[in-house]
Amino acid sequence: VNVFSTKGAMHYLSRQEIDDNSDYLKNRLDTNKEYFSLILGGPTKHYDYSDENILKILDLFDDLISKNNLQGIVIPSMRTPKNIIELCKNKLSTNSLIIDNVDKNAYLSALSLAKYVAVTCDSTSMISEAALTGKPIYVADIPAKKNDQRIKKFKELFTKLNIIKKLDNKLETWHYETLDETNRIAKEIKKQLT
Repeated sequence: VNVFSTKGAMHYLSRQEIDDNSDYLKNRLDTNKEYFSLILGGPTKHYDYSDENILKILDLFDDLISKNNLQGIVIPSMRTPKNIIELCKNKLSTNSLIIDNVDKNAYLSALSLAKYVAVTCDSTSMISEAALTGKPIYVADIPAKKNDQRIKKFKELFTKLNIIKKLDNKLETWHYETLDETNRIAKEIKKQLT
């Protein structure tokens, strides 16, 4: 039996797809600024999307945007509760564009345009997708309700690979080898088949 182990989650995004959607959000953004995208997941058995937990992330995000003269782009996922999208609209300054529905093109465009990306800690797949970009990825932590060993291990590996840092009160730029595990594994499988 051939078993392939991957770094990060398998997903269906390609770098090409991200680049192809770059312009999608452009006409809704301030072209004189650089962008900071916040990708929101949703509640899981490990993480509680309480207003209190999400407000901490939004305050940090808003503060970083102001301090660094950036524009924020907030992208919800299929799991993001409606009340959390409303919370973003009420709490974030006018420096952020908040996409209020699930829109894959907006998601891809936000990844393409961003100088920095923040992703909530509940989604290993969205963190893995963001790693295709080679951009600095910040993980927005939510306190765990139960033992989240799998996610902890994932974050340890991605920290070691220099892909992610914890979202806190400063922004920096760093570089890492972009992660495209889906393509890498596909090549391994093809090799086995020939």
